[in-house]
Amino acid sequence: MIWITILYIGFIFGNSATPAVYSAAESGWVTGMVNGLLNGIGLGFLQFAEGWIRKAAHFGEYTGLGILLTLSLVRYGFFAGKKRWRLIPVGFLIACVDEGIQYFTPGRACRFADVLLDTCGVCFGVALAALFALIRSRRKKEK
Repeated sequence: MIWITILYIGFIFGNSATPAVYSAAESGWVTGMVNGLLNGIGLGFLQFAEGWIRKAAHFGEYTGLGILLTLSLVRYGFFAGKKRWRLIPVGFLIACVDEGIQYFTPGRACRFADVLLDTCGVCFGVALAALFALIRSRRKKEK
């Protein structure tokens, strides 16, 4: 599981190393797809701006990271039990490196607000993984 987490972090860093021209085109495509889907199911009044889609992508990427960090590190005894909250600084450091990569990528910007959004995503992912573990352990006790 640790290798999947490392590859996922590489995926995140790879996205940040993508020049702004390509990143904007990808975001525009996703925005068009989401808005087209909403139109197709009769919810055309819910149209999203590209900025919202980009922020949702940040949050979603880092929610996944929070889940993967929890699954891979807690499994090996790191941050087990009530120490899971210590994963949040790990996510924060990864987000800082991620934004640092963007600082050196043509046309991209390094924003502390994105670091905070990413860290919130990690918190949400860690909480989801902890909730899942709690439900799973209670079900095992019932059997």
